[in-house]
Amino acid sequence: MADINNVERTYANKDHYDFEGGEVEEYTTRDNMHGKWTKENFNEFHTNNPEIYNLFVKFTTMATQRKQYYSAKAVFHRIRWESMVTGEGDYKIDDGWISHYARKFMDDFPQHSGFFQTRDRQNSYHNN
Repeated sequence: MADINNVERTYANKDHYDFEGGEVEEYTTRDNMHGKWTKENFNEFHTNNPEIYNLFVKFTTMATQRKQYYSAKAVFHRIRWESMVTGEGDYKIDDGWISHYARKFMDDFPQHSGFFQTRDRQNSYHNN
């Protein structure tokens, strides 16, 4: 997105948007971090696509029987594969939701807390 002087916003110049008095929309890093991956957007996505979480739980539960730790991204790939070969859904799930699903699973099934490795970052959608 460019400012009034048609200067593109980039990560490198993100703190210098107001060039020559040009007006730009005010925002915070947290509000626009990675675009759409907010908790609110995840909750909406999850409400509109509950079958994805059902599959995530199904495949993760299978993995917990064989592994102490595992990859949430690998579970996502399994969901994509399964939906492709069965023809049921063919889900195009953005990787940005992976950390949300991993945390939701561990919150919903505390006996598997720590099954997925998560990171705490200064600017994160998962803080609060």
